[in-house]
Amino acid sequence: MNAAKSPFIKKEVHCPVCNSLAQNRFIMPKSFIELEVESDRHVNKYKWMDSDFEGYHPPFYHFWHCPTCKYTASQRDFLKPGQDQQSNFNMLKRLVQQMKPNQKQIVQLLGSDINYDKVTFSMALNAHLLALYIQELPLAPDRDDNKIASYYLRTGWLIREQIAKDDPDGEFEKYKEFLNKLSKLWSGVPLSESDCLNQAAESFQLAYQNHPRYADILHATDLMILIADIYVRAGDMKAAMKSLNNVMQTGQKFRGQMGETMRKDREAGRLTATRKAQLDAQANKVNVLMEKAGDMRQEIIKVKMAKQEPKAKAVVAKLEAKGFDTEQIREKLQEFNFEPQLITRLLGAPKKKKFLGLF
Repeated sequence: MNAAKSPFIKKEVHCPVCNSLAQNRFIMPKSFIELEVESDRHVNKYKWMDSDFEGYHPPFYHFWHCPTCKYTASQRDFLKPGQDQQSNFNMLKRLVQQMKPNQKQIVQLLGSDINYDKVTFSMALNAHLLALYIQELPLAPDRDDNKIASYYLRTGWLIREQIAKDDPDGEFEKYKEFLNKLSKLWSGVPLSESDCLNQAAESFQLAYQNHPRYADILHATDLMILIADIYVRAGDMKAAMKSLNNVMQTGQKFRGQMGETMRKDREAGRLTATRKAQLDAQANKVNVLMEKAGDMRQEIIKVKMAKQEPKAKAVVAKLEAKGFDTEQIREKLQEFNFEPQLITRLLGAPKKKKFLGLF
């Protein structure tokens, strides 16, 4: 990394909360490209257009920060506060200005050592947690659940990256000591990537129910797939499957509504070629998402089957030793909630019952 060069554009702006001048920075447009993106939208690999900038890690600079009042948020929230859908910025501003002593202590602990000129993993994680803590100052009904979910997800990504690098210098291990102390003041502080993912999924679930963005079928189904992916990463296969089932049900309902819309438009003479193309394009996008959800469901079933198979085989052997026939064993495996596909693999397809007629 060449110290004489920088990928940043620095900008002095008035903090939207306390009005103090704060110098922040953003990365010059088109300075890097994203080479690898994981299924939960985490960028796993970047390529800088200028090799001198390879020492900079873009996620470390996502949040802007006011050194005076410690308000920390995305660049957009600094430059255009209150302009997001369902914005609660005015409430946030009031709550930051009127923080209780315990809240001020948490904010000071997280915000007293953020220096973007020599940012480290710990500083970046402080900024993420500080932005998250501020977003959670309002009571639950007044929170921006979509924003909170994205902040939890970003925080989980930072921890994942640090662990993937084998935690150089033991920085995260040291940071966990700080987190344990912080948890005595902030009981909900996430302590691990798994904590972050679970909280992200729960907050996205709330956003799905009440955020205007998800009134759109494409945004809604895409979100439910993301939620399922997050749950898979957190190890909650049951919650992941529930989310994917929701995608399939929502998609099927949409198909029915779309068919009815086309029928009515056709009867009323409104189904022009342009209108039909628009409806078909939307339906195709939903179909793609449903196919993705279907593939994810099959992958989850495979994982569950792999875990269940040893136990299922032991149950089969035990019941066979007792003289149970195949169909009796099948019934027992169904009672024990083994996956249907696993039961079929072990016992074959069930025999079709003979139709004996009416007399």
